[in-house]
Amino acid sequence: MKKYLFIFSSFHLFIFLLFAFASCKRFPNPFEGERVVARAGREVLRQMDVERVVPQDISGTDSLAWVVDYVNRWVRDELKLQMADRLFKKEEREDEELLASYRNILKNRRLEQHFVREKVGDSLYTDGDLEEYYASHQRDFVLDRTIVKGRVVAVPKDFRQLKDIRSLFADFSGDRREEAVAMAEKNGFVLREFAEWTEYPQFLVLLPTRRNQSYDELATRGGLQEMEDGGVVYFFVITDARTTGQSAPYELVRDIVRQTVATLRRGEIVRAAEDSLYDNAILEKRAIINL
Repeated sequence: MKKYLFIFSSFHLFIFLLFAFASCKRFPNPFEGERVVARAGREVLRQMDVERVVPQDISGTDSLAWVVDYVNRWVRDELKLQMADRLFKKEEREDEELLASYRNILKNRRLEQHFVREKVGDSLYTDGDLEEYYASHQRDFVLDRTIVKGRVVAVPKDFRQLKDIRSLFADFSGDRREEAVAMAEKNGFVLREFAEWTEYPQFLVLLPTRRNQSYDELATRGGLQEMEDGGVVYFFVITDARTTGQSAPYELVRDIVRQTVATLRRGEIVRAAEDSLYDNAILEKRAIINL
């Protein structure tokens, strides 16, 4: 069985400090010089090491108790670490290799960021670059569902101004829009506008549609349309639509386009910088390949 040299137990430290206390009129600093306070296997704890961590706001018996506890904990921790070193040498080597790999990845990433900043600063692309990429890659952004923009209002069939709100809803611009909205609010009608692209089923939810019936043709018909159900007339206008199989609108995929263009641009810059670094090193004989 291997033995560990464990010097300076709690009792020894206690005696040491008591002796110092008894020989002075006030409690002295017990840590002077480079004397070894404790040893655990290969590692030593010196007086100066303990002095650096002793709290400044304790004194007397509190200071004594703190030091005793600290030294004992240090020895215990060191013994555990040394045992772990012996038992897990292989794992430790693997950890070191993994950490080295992570460090290299971080170094390469920082260098690539340096290449990009040096070349273009903070602007990898312009709005024109994004629009140009979208225009030439629209087949990469095909919709798998229909999306629409538009508006819907539900009005009781016996509403005395039914013709007026129908007319206002058909031409929904400027003052006429404000008048239609005010009329709907005054009479408690449900009026919904879809200024942003919305999935078609979410638009149809506001209409008296049947579950097993297709309404695809309504999405592209244009103009004012009507449905009636239970004494209520539903006026709706689909102002824009993109159907399944068509290209997604640019505003919907702009973030994807931006990320794609940025990635491609960074890749081009980094490859060019790496090629320049390699060619110069070969030319100046800072790198030599013997094959």
